[in-house]
Amino acid sequence: MSLKQRLLVFVAILLMVVIAALSGLAYWQMRTEIVNGVNKEIEAAVRGNREALARWMAQRRDAINATATPLTSASDPIPFLIAGKDAGRFDQTFAGYADKRMIYNLAEKKAAEGYDPTARPWYKQAIESKDAIVTAPYISASTKKLGITVARQFDGGGQAAVVGGDISLE
Repeated sequence: MSLKQRLLVFVAILLMVVIAALSGLAYWQMRTEIVNGVNKEIEAAVRGNREALARWMAQRRDAINATATPLTSASDPIPFLIAGKDAGRFDQTFAGYADKRMIYNLAEKKAAEGYDPTARPWYKQAIESKDAIVTAPYISASTKKLGITVARQFDGGGQAAVVGGDISLE
């Protein structure tokens, strides 16, 4: 092999090495930029969903707070429970009293025999808090579906009482 041919082979190999190195570097930089861009998009989506969920939950709390206020002096709580259900778009609203009575937004709906609202987590949490609470997800005693309850205490004619609204998570 002549010197000219060896030099040509060397230059060709050197050119392939440089092209491979530049291609690898360009790939690595592009990959890094794409991964960073995707991460930023995911973070923005999560932040947006978190803010939307916070606004949605605040609206449900506001509806329960607005329902609790007139129940303190109401002789018939059902119209206020209906208004609260509609305002908060709850599956159902109800009032549980310390004497173990339950009143639902539907006048014909009755609690199951032996049902004690004061033993339920939503009642206990609301009694302990001054503000509206949101329970952890649980299986509803009445619907047997996974849901949450937004609840708040109120004065039910001289006794502790809690108004709540159920939201199904299905």
